[in-house]
Amino acid sequence: MEHAAGIVLYEPDIKRLEENISAISPQVADVILIDNGSKNIDEIKGLIAGFDNITYVRNAENCGIAKALNQIMDKAEELGAKWVLTLDQDTVCESDIIEKYDRMAKRAKENVAIITSMYKDRNVEMDFGMTGEYERTDLCITSGAFNKISCIKAVGGFDEKLFIDMVDYDICYALVRGGYRIVRLNYVGFLHEVGRSVTRKFLGKNIIIFNHSPLRKYYWVRNSIYLKRKYDLGFKADVRIIKRMIQTLLYEKDRPDKLKSMFRGVADGYKL
Repeated sequence: MEHAAGIVLYEPDIKRLEENISAISPQVADVILIDNGSKNIDEIKGLIAGFDNITYVRNAENCGIAKALNQIMDKAEELGAKWVLTLDQDTVCESDIIEKYDRMAKRAKENVAIITSMYKDRNVEMDFGMTGEYERTDLCITSGAFNKISCIKAVGGFDEKLFIDMVDYDICYALVRGGYRIVRLNYVGFLHEVGRSVTRKFLGKNIIIFNHSPLRKYYWVRNSIYLKRKYDLGFKADVRIIKRMIQTLLYEKDRPDKLKSMFRGVADGYKL
């Protein structure tokens, strides 16, 4: 097998992480864990002792998602992989996800940089609206994405200024603008969880409320502004931020703290 999987760790729930590793470990040659300074290191080491294909790298502090993802790309390439599956620490894959992705990778054009799939969220119903075997898409989440390492590196890798949130949007924008393609399979490949999501009605439509912490709200807004400037996204980016602020005001708890963080994110987004 010439494939690897990479998981970024930060204070992981050990039971969920065990489910994650147990599901993906038999499907790849190497599972790379980049630990961003987790305090429950003894539990993590106890868990990974039961697997024989894990490469564990510990950062002394939390270096952020983007840097850890770049470390995964470097380590996977060093281990001889051409494609690497990136996973959140609480994602659980289907037993045939690599088989499905590999089949598509072998028939895909050279400029296909990411192969992804539909997924099931633990908290809300997801509707990808797919009817064909696969489709081209401009955006996908990092978890469950099968990355062609050479393409990721060709566009400069993951932007470490972002730290957390919108890291997936950034790499997708960079790839598409660089002439690369992202392909989504009509297949539910993994179980995932975005925040503490719930479904609510907004302007007559069902929307997902993520219930992220004030810190996550800050980074989402800050990085959205940064990407707007980096890729000249225009007013559409502002509309997304305004909608998210209104939804936070209408549907979430701790509204003063969250809105304060979001406004601070707007200001800091113009300083990055």
